[in-house]
Amino acid sequence: MILNPQNLKIFGNNISIGDYATLITAPDKRIDLSTWETDKINGELHLGKYILISPGTSIRSAKKIIIGSSTMIASDVTITDSDWHDIYDRTDYVASPKEVVIEENVWIGEKSLILKGSKIGKNSIIGAGSVVSGEVPANVIFAGNPAKEIKKLDEKEFKTRESLFTESSTYLEDLLTIEKKTLEHNSIISWVKSLIWPGK
Repeated sequence: MILNPQNLKIFGNNISIGDYATLITAPDKRIDLSTWETDKINGELHLGKYILISPGTSIRSAKKIIIGSSTMIASDVTITDSDWHDIYDRTDYVASPKEVVIEENVWIGEKSLILKGSKIGKNSIIGAGSVVSGEVPANVIFAGNPAKEIKKLDEKEFKTRESLFTESSTYLEDLLTIEKKTLEHNSIISWVKSLIWPGK
């Protein structure tokens, strides 16, 4: 489900997304998913099933970014596997990219920054506004700049987003109701107007 799909920017190749993903965009906060390919780099982006990506999120790959199933990404998060410029040679746009792996059922808080070479373990939470550079173990809360362990979590207590898509859940119906409400003012006249005045 993509809310406001006109605000989803996809650039490049080697981008995959699993079933039952939910992407929420807004006119002032697009979601940007991009991979870069040149003679030196070949970016890949793999998003798992049941993930949630919130408005303003930017995920950019020059090597490989893997995001596990049921992961939730809050608004204005940036995930990148490259510095995009070398420290000394500012013309070097490759800048030694390093793979980023975010395991399943991770929750990344608003305005966090996940840098190249990071690995975030299963079920972990990254606190709002955190900067992650390195390894985060499974089942912990990490927060701060640089992010550090704040608390351990009990692995037995988790319920993942996958459960929202079972037969007993009303989540899909709720999403369809939201979509219907969002589109209720659409008409042929408004479609023609959008061709003439796309900004409206």
